[in-house]
Amino acid sequence: MINPSAPDYDNTPVSSKRPSFFYYPKDFLAAPYVTIITPFYNTGPIFHETAKSVLQQSFQQWEWLIINDGSNDPEAIQVLEHYRHCDPRIRVIDHDVNKGLSAARNTGFRLARTSYVVQLDSDDLLEPTAIEKWLWFLESHPEYGFVKGYSVGFGAQEYLWEKGFHHGSEFLNENLVDVTTLIRKTVHEQVGGYDESIRQGLEDWEFWLHCANSGFWGATIPEFLNWYRRRPAHDSRWNNWNGEERQRAFHEMLKNRYSKLWKGGFPQIQKKWHKPWEQVSDKIVFENRLEKKKPRLLLIVPWLTMGGADKFNLDLLEQMTQRGWEVTIVTTVEGDHSWAHEFSRFTPDIFILHRFLRLPDYPRFLRYLIQSRNPDVVLVSNSELGYLLLPYLHAYCPEPAYIDFCHMEEENWKNGGYPRLSVGYQELLDLNIVASNHLKHWMIKRGADASIIEVCYINVDPERWKPDQEVWSRVRKQLGIAEETTVILYSGRLCPQKQPRVFAQVMKRLSDLKYNFIAIVAGDGEDRLWLENYLRRHSLDRHVRLLGSVSPDRMRELMAASDIFFLPSKWEGIALSIYEAMACGLAVVGADVGGQRELVIEGCGILLPPGDEESEVKQYTQALSQLLKDSTRRLAMGQQARLRICQQFRLEMMGDRMEELFKKAIDLHSTKPRSSVSKAVGLACANLAVEYVRIYNVTDWLWLEREKGKKTADPPVPYIPLRMRFYVYLVRLFYPLYRWGKKRGWFWLDTFKNIIKQKLNVS
Repeated sequence: MINPSAPDYDNTPVSSKRPSFFYYPKDFLAAPYVTIITPFYNTGPIFHETAKSVLQQSFQQWEWLIINDGSNDPEAIQVLEHYRHCDPRIRVIDHDVNKGLSAARNTGFRLARTSYVVQLDSDDLLEPTAIEKWLWFLESHPEYGFVKGYSVGFGAQEYLWEKGFHHGSEFLNENLVDVTTLIRKTVHEQVGGYDESIRQGLEDWEFWLHCANSGFWGATIPEFLNWYRRRPAHDSRWNNWNGEERQRAFHEMLKNRYSKLWKGGFPQIQKKWHKPWEQVSDKIVFENRLEKKKPRLLLIVPWLTMGGADKFNLDLLEQMTQRGWEVTIVTTVEGDHSWAHEFSRFTPDIFILHRFLRLPDYPRFLRYLIQSRNPDVVLVSNSELGYLLLPYLHAYCPEPAYIDFCHMEEENWKNGGYPRLSVGYQELLDLNIVASNHLKHWMIKRGADASIIEVCYINVDPERWKPDQEVWSRVRKQLGIAEETTVILYSGRLCPQKQPRVFAQVMKRLSDLKYNFIAIVAGDGEDRLWLENYLRRHSLDRHVRLLGSVSPDRMRELMAASDIFFLPSKWEGIALSIYEAMACGLAVVGADVGGQRELVIEGCGILLPPGDEESEVKQYTQALSQLLKDSTRRLAMGQQARLRICQQFRLEMMGDRMEELFKKAIDLHSTKPRSSVSKAVGLACANLAVEYVRIYNVTDWLWLEREKGKKTADPPVPYIPLRMRFYVYLVRLFYPLYRWGKKRGWFWLDTFKNIIKQKLNVS
């Protein structure tokens, strides 16, 4: 999976830098569900890369028809000979003479034994999960005739291409996609296939418009799923693709052939929306049974974004793959998945469900995935839908051990948040894993069975997060901070949980006390505007720097350049940022909430009890004042903090502990199986779960619309500096006199006005 913000065009789907997964069919002779067709004409050794990208597909029940279109190059023929005998799923079909791409593809469609056909040229590449996602998209969206994803251009030209079938009638102006697509075979049959008279390129453009003219159209999965190899100049082989007269003539031919499309007749396919009480299908259309050589984990999470729980998921993924586990990841919530590329560094088996499935198909896809991958453990972490589907998964897939991981309770969200769900569904979980003893006791008080709740601290890598004098000097120089200035770091989402208002008031009091400090704020959120206005209103700009959201690498640098970490949270489990700060040797000042006392003990930080806002501001001001005045104590506290991390909270200790608990869960699943669920009850629960999520999404949307309407009706009053307000007051008071004097030629009034504006620094 390519990183859109920093693409590495050398890291192709067949690169040795990519993580591996043992995608290997249980039965090579099992009936295929999809046909791949590839025209081949003198391609040469580069075809091995295309073949590798096919052979390592996550969906393995395919047949591959390679159409040898009259190749006459000895080296190319030798390359092709290898694939005639290497795999029973591969068939090489020979044309006696070269007939062109259109004829080769039509041959493939005629001989295809399945209802779905992937078009793949002989020098292009597929991402490992491409075919599986395309298949399930068309199964979930019967209104579409074909589908593809975004494309990566590589070779002579390098770029990311996000245009596609979702641009609809823009295809009337140009061909917006390469040919790598999954098509329903019936669509090809009903339009009569490719026009075999077109042999100079752009035959696929004609085919797409032919489909549109017949009422068929496609969709785009918003994910980079194929790599399109670019030549220095495509018109060297395809004369129609020269951007000049021949291409214009081809365009005119299309306009004449499919004129109704230019007269408003382009198909407008309406996406099938989730209806109230739409039933979850009990049928799984595809099988994809894979062999297994290593233990496997299925991780069900809400999203792949930046946050403490998400960073733990990423750390867990890295730790388990290092220990030989293969990991599949499924996300269940629409939203920000900006860290997906980070997770793809350790596994290719990642499925962001909303990108290719309708909500009613989530349950059966999860069931299909468990049957396909045969995981030893299914782990639910912060996924509400994951909990709600446990009865369904238990009923249809009783083989794996089911466990969960909870970070913290949230009393003000759904009566306790995910730990409340964990307690409620404990009968269906072989093991509960929590991030602190505090949370374990909270769950026991709520009625959970203590014997199957285990604690695993999330920990941190002290080799990544560590003091670094070179970074300390470089970052301070970048930010213009003197060596003798004490730096306080406040990082996290700017939201009520992290109490930016308490932070701001504490900074004001420290400023009033004339301490030499700079506070760095690394984070963003709904309270940022309030914080900016507060800092401006109290002239705290010289003491507080707002950096916004920063990358994990930049956060490490900021911690290395800081002295104190300050996090006055209302609630936490144990904040990951505190683990990181302690590993970097910072003195920690934070809230004595959740399980934080289990990490921050006396001598390596200061934790203060929660209270009302005024008392918290007073306590935090006193604690930070002590550290600002006493650098010796501050340094000693940071050293003890790092020592505690290195001795008891190293990341590999978390990996060892989690693997130990996985094995315990597998053993418990075998020796003390949990309650069984009938398929009828499981399916009923799945229907309720899907309807609950649908209603929740609708009400959430209505709430956001309501809030948007309130903001429109009553916009916030912008902050106006005191000097500007005073200037406006003077203008209103003396404007009649000013006009009277100007009429009498008193031009010195303008000079006087400008002097006042300069003194007040207003424009």
